[in-house]
Amino acid sequence: MSELETTIKQAKEALTENNAKKALKILRPFKSSLKKENANNVILNEVFADAYLDNGQVEKAYPILVRACELDPEGQIGGPNKFFTMGQITGGKDGVSIITRGIMNISSIAGENLTNDQVEKIVGGLLSMIEIWMTDLCMEPNAEEQCEELIQRAMDLTEGKSPETWSTLGSIRISQQKFGEAYEAFSQAWNFFDLKKQEIGNGIIENNDATQVTGLQSEFVDLLQPLLSLTKMCLEVGAYEVALKVIAAVRDIDEDNIEGYYLEGFTYYLMSKLEIFKLNNPEVNLRPENICEFNQVIQEVPLDLSHETITQFIYDSRLALSFALQMGNNADSKDEVILELLGGANALLQEIGGLVDSNELSRVKKGETVNENEDFEESELMEDLSD
Repeated sequence: MSELETTIKQAKEALTENNAKKALKILRPFKSSLKKENANNVILNEVFADAYLDNGQVEKAYPILVRACELDPEGQIGGPNKFFTMGQITGGKDGVSIITRGIMNISSIAGENLTNDQVEKIVGGLLSMIEIWMTDLCMEPNAEEQCEELIQRAMDLTEGKSPETWSTLGSIRISQQKFGEAYEAFSQAWNFFDLKKQEIGNGIIENNDATQVTGLQSEFVDLLQPLLSLTKMCLEVGAYEVALKVIAAVRDIDEDNIEGYYLEGFTYYLMSKLEIFKLNNPEVNLRPENICEFNQVIQEVPLDLSHETITQFIYDSRLALSFALQMGNNADSKDEVILELLGGANALLQEIGGLVDSNELSRVKKGETVNENEDFEESELMEDLSD
């Protein structure tokens, strides 16, 4: 194996481990060669583009990605993934065309017998096209028709067993204000995400091949963002119980995920608001179909923190939001997303009774039984945050 081949192999392994900085460091000796002797090396161009993208450097990845697509227009050398990535970055009608080319390349290579991996890639491409039609091209007269056609193709290819496809269907139904159908789609998405998570977890436990285990662990981590996105969409249609199940899965993958804790706290907060709203408006029969009525007035719903119907919800909300802030102490202080989450957690806590004491958080972390009615003193955590 040549030095270049070894470098590419090691860089790919680093990317599998979600370590883009390590991959770029490994690739550095060959950076200048992209404009010289390795300018036509498809695989090297692809791995450089992937490393830059994973490191958030889209502007550096883009020209390299363009070059890789030009060098391998049929995807015979490096596969179709670059066309899907390129299409997502490009967006608009051009983006749809590029993704379509990637799908056609897969179909051309596979013939009539698609492997599971090929089906997964095609479906990923179809869902990316739907995202473009729902954003960049949403004002086009045929946007809804295109979304329906593409989602049906994705459902057919996966025999209705793809969690990502069900999530996207739910998103389409929200845009059509068909909230009841969206609720059902998100419930199905969770069911299939749960199965997928279990399958990956079992594979990690039962597999003795270190390389395959690393790949499965990467797949496990890759579930995080789709699950977090599903949680947020569940909240839009009042699927709070489903949202809590999804958040529990997020915790299994990353027990210190700040966004997961924030969403858990926000879910319990919404459940508290909903209970009070139903008490104050007994004539309103809230269902997924008319959840928008609640969403429109949620800010005006006053919370009686002493009301026994919401005591546990309020405590669980405070607990999760307090954990989010605790995790935030060790997070990147310049990360805008994290700062926004922590700001949101602080704002909610001010409304529902403040932080849970740090000693209590430690007890919960250890799995000890807690009493939601305890009167906690101002915590050490509040002192830490005020420094």
